[in-house]
Amino acid sequence: MSKTHVIRWKSKINGRAGRGTKHFALGEAETLVQELNQEYPNIHHELLDSDVLNEAESESSADKEQEDAESSNENEKKQTSYQTHAFSE
Repeated sequence: MSKTHVIRWKSKINGRAGRGTKHFALGEAETLVQELNQEYPNIHHELLDSDVLNEAESESSADKEQEDAESSNENEKKQTSYQTHAFSE
């Protein structure tokens, strides 16, 4: 069985959240999440499938790159428009 699951956690007290870096097999991760939630009741732990997570992050990264490119193009258009306006006065 491949180790494709990581554990995400979130504090019920202050809202801080994070994600572990160690990968676990599904059964091992499920057991650990149950133990952690019992031992640390003020912190919610849950499983994430890192394969699904990596795909989502890749899509998100591609979307961000496209947004950045579009924003850059808009800024260039505004700057060109401003320069044209400034010289025509």
